[in-house]
Amino acid sequence: MTTLILVRHGQSQTNLEQIFAGHMDISLTELGHRQAENTARFLAEYPIQAIYSSDLLRAMQTATPTAKQHGLEIVPRQELREIYAGDWEGVPYGELRLRYPDSYGRWCTDCGNATPDGGESVKALAERIYAEVDRIRLAHLGQCVAIFTHATPIRTLRARWEGYSVAEMSNLPFCGNASVSVLEYGEDGSCHVRLCCYDGHQGELATHLAKGVV
Repeated sequence: MTTLILVRHGQSQTNLEQIFAGHMDISLTELGHRQAENTARFLAEYPIQAIYSSDLLRAMQTATPTAKQHGLEIVPRQELREIYAGDWEGVPYGELRLRYPDSYGRWCTDCGNATPDGGESVKALAERIYAEVDRIRLAHLGQCVAIFTHATPIRTLRARWEGYSVAEMSNLPFCGNASVSVLEYGEDGSCHVRLCCYDGHQGELATHLAKGVV
């Protein structure tokens, strides 16, 4: 059996300020670092043998406590980044509604068919993420691997786990900060979802994307 553990990064400064980050390379907040530590403690009993992360700082910082816990190096992968949001990057959600009512409105209501202005489509993001996660899984057959990434990549992956197309992924919510999903793959490639976007280990520290803005 191959186990993949997928973790969304902890609260970032742009999460706190309700700004669309995309490929912006920003840090975790103090709370985000505490969430990362909680996640490392939660994952302490998993026999993790490799750790991969988006190369963006907020994901790498979230992966660091788990890497230290298991005595592993983090393998950074650009392919695990959040969606490239083009003209939306660095713009507050409220301003996006005013500047791009049609395209941002689609992001909020029909995310799987959305494309940020000047950026990467959600469908292209899904192809990128699917290919990279499959590559990692096949490189570590029979092992337990942790992958630290972002909200939209995990949402596209969840659509695949639950049998939705990317176009249908608006049926599923974005996961919370430093939440954990655990997938177990059989030798035939079949997938069993052990945990999906679980953040109970965060207790009162749990944070989510603000309702009504995404």
